[in-house]
Amino acid sequence: METVNTNTGVDVRKRSPNQILKKLGLVLGENFLYLILVVVFVAPLAWMVLGSLREEKEIFANLYPFTIHTFWPITWTLDTYLDMFGISEIGIMYGLHFHRFMANSLIVSVAVVSCSLVFNTMGAYFFARLDFPFKNFLLIFVVATMLIPFQATIVPLYIVVSKLGMRDSFWGLIVPWFASPFVIFALAQFIKEIPKELDEAATIDGASLWGILWHVILPNAIPGIITMALLEFQFIWNLFYWPLIVINSSDLQMIQVAIANQTTQTQIFWGRTFAGSTLASLPVIIIFLALQKWYIQGVATTGLKG
Repeated sequence: METVNTNTGVDVRKRSPNQILKKLGLVLGENFLYLILVVVFVAPLAWMVLGSLREEKEIFANLYPFTIHTFWPITWTLDTYLDMFGISEIGIMYGLHFHRFMANSLIVSVAVVSCSLVFNTMGAYFFARLDFPFKNFLLIFVVATMLIPFQATIVPLYIVVSKLGMRDSFWGLIVPWFASPFVIFALAQFIKEIPKELDEAATIDGASLWGILWHVILPNAIPGIITMALLEFQFIWNLFYWPLIVINSSDLQMIQVAIANQTTQTQIFWGRTFAGSTLASLPVIIIFLALQKWYIQGVATTGLKG
C-alpha cells in the first residue's frame, strides 16, 4: 500500500506484516549463509593456528566428542615454533632453520615478480598497442601454452636448467618463471581498456613507444600490475614440485618443501607442520591486506570498457 504525504510530496510506503516478515527472513537467511561461508573458510585456519600453539599429543586428542578444546588448547606452548626456528634442542638436532627457508622463498618470490612484471608488461604492451602481422595468431599461441601441463614440460625444463649450470641455485628457481602467458594475456586485456587517445596525445608531444609505455601506460595500469604481482607472488611462494626437483642443498630450499619435510615415512610432525603453515601464510596475508584496494580495483576494472 502506498500513500503520498501532501506536505512533503514524498511517497510514504507502508508495508504489511507479511512483507516485513518476508524481508526479515531474507536478511536473516542471507546473513546465515555468510556465517556458514565464514565458518567453512575460517575454521580450518583457526584449527591450524591454534594447533601450532598446543602440545603435539593434544592436537587430535579432543576431536571427538566436539568441545571447545577441539579448537582451544588446554596447554599453550611455543615449542613447535622454537623447533622450527632451530632454537630448541630438537630444532638444533634436526637442523630446522625455518627463517632461512622463509628468506629463500621471499628472495625468489620478489625476484621473480620484479623481473616478470618487467618482461610481461612489455609483452602485454606489445600485444595490446602495436600493430603487426599475425598478432592475434601469436597471442593465441602464447595463451595456448597455458594449456600444456607443467608435468609435460618439467623434464626438458630440468635438462635446460642443468645444461645452463643453474641447477641447485637461486637462478634455477627464478629464470624459468620470468615469462608468464597468463600475466601477459591479463595485462594485455587491462592495457586495451586504456583510451588510445592518450597514446596519440603523447605521440603529438614527441613521445616514443618507450615513453608512451613509461609515462602513459604504466601510471594507468597500476591496479592491473599490482593485481598480477599479487597473483604471481602467491604462485611462486607456494611452489613445491619445481624446488623439490631442482634444489638439492637444504640451505637453498624453499618454504613449502621445508614444511613437507616434516612428514617422514614413519611419522608426521603435526605441530611443526601447523607452525610452518601458519608462518608461510603470514606474508601472503599481510601483502594482500596491504594491497587489497588495488587488487579489488584491478579485478573490477579488467574487462570493462573505458
